[in-house]
Amino acid sequence: MDFEDGEGKTVLTVYVQRGPEEEGYVLHIDHLAAPLRVDGTLLRLSPAPHTDRDALDFRRITAARTAAAKAEAELEAAVTAARANGDSWEVIGAALGTSARTAQERFGHTPRRFR
Repeated sequence: MDFEDGEGKTVLTVYVQRGPEEEGYVLHIDHLAAPLRVDGTLLRLSPAPHTDRDALDFRRITAARTAAAKAEAELEAAVTAARANGDSWEVIGAALGTSARTAQERFGHTPRRFR
């Protein structure tokens, strides 16, 4: 989330990300234009944040990550449907541009449903 001054200039960007090995969350503050005071306490950030950029790259990365996750979910659903409709791993592998074995190793956890 970008925070702007009265003139519309971004003064800082804040985002939250899951911590390493899912041990809580990490609060990130980027693009800080001036020292930040929280309840009267001055926070010094290290390394120094970029003050000349907006969060365009960050938003682009998160959008791409979201799109990739949606595409992966769609691919899983398509393979599940293909298996449920009786398609072989050979057919699925051909659609994926890979071997039947590689397709099965990647998606073999997908349960086969019979009609």
